[in-house]
Amino acid sequence: MKIFVDDGSTNVKMKWSDAEGNEQTLLSPNSFKRQWSVPFGAQPVYNYVINGEQFSYDPVTPDAVITTNIAWQYSDVNVVAVHHALLLTGLKPAEVDITVTLPLSEYYDRQNQPNAEAIERKKQSLMRPVELNGGETFTVKSVEVMPESIPAGFSILNDLDPLESLLIVDLGGTTLDISQVMGKMSGISRIFGDSSVGVSMMTVAVKDALKIARTSGSSYLADDIIIHRHDRDYLSRRVNDVTRMADILETLESSEKLLTRRVLDVVSTFSGYTHVLVIGGGSEIIADALRVHCNLRNERFYKSSTSQFDLVNGMFAIG
Repeated sequence: MKIFVDDGSTNVKMKWSDAEGNEQTLLSPNSFKRQWSVPFGAQPVYNYVINGEQFSYDPVTPDAVITTNIAWQYSDVNVVAVHHALLLTGLKPAEVDITVTLPLSEYYDRQNQPNAEAIERKKQSLMRPVELNGGETFTVKSVEVMPESIPAGFSILNDLDPLESLLIVDLGGTTLDISQVMGKMSGISRIFGDSSVGVSMMTVAVKDALKIARTSGSSYLADDIIIHRHDRDYLSRRVNDVTRMADILETLESSEKLLTRRVLDVVSTFSGYTHVLVIGGGSEIIADALRVHCNLRNERFYKSSTSQFDLVNGMFAIG
């Protein structure tokens, strides 16, 4: 079986065809700690071992392994996260071929050529075995690596003239990837990758603000607060010291403005594109400002209702 995997630092997204030929998708959040969880009742516990080190899935612990850095791409916890998502598919553990991604800053070298060393490193990392305490895991038989962002525009680019181009803005948890691709995927005009710009800029700021409000939690919790940042009732339920709510709201607003400004500064260096697609977990944060900034006709600006799956959907379509 072949499974397409967008192994982002915040969530792992998967797509595959089941035995009946139906397309299936899955989103699996990344929140793993370096010790096993305690089993209780019938609730499944996912305790893993890789390279002799223990990991377990825990969505609430403030001790979760930090995944919002470029080292995540080749780490033990990255391999665990992919295997965890595979188990959540409900498929019976077996040999699988997977297609994954690398950020543009890793997939291409300084001469904008495929970085064979990084690509091979990614393949070898994901082919390492993972053990599940009391259960079976999948065996990754082969790994194919695609660059991030570019496959997401596959269906749009097929309908564009070769003299038109699509600017694909992919804002993830850790990286900002931007590519300008010619119509019919006839060529790539320019790429940009920055592993220091991502939603993690907001996540870190929000986690610090939550600590001041006596609400210590995981990055998963902070990201959930970012998603619901305009829902005051929701925030009140999540925050322990509501007297510091103004500080949290100010942090959400200021970090959102900073992140948006950093993205628009990079987009300003691109020109000549006729269409724009915004994808990734951070697309909801920047979409409105990006639409105004690019100043294109409405029908030339694309943002789907499932932006997090745009990349894996494109990978699936190509593969």
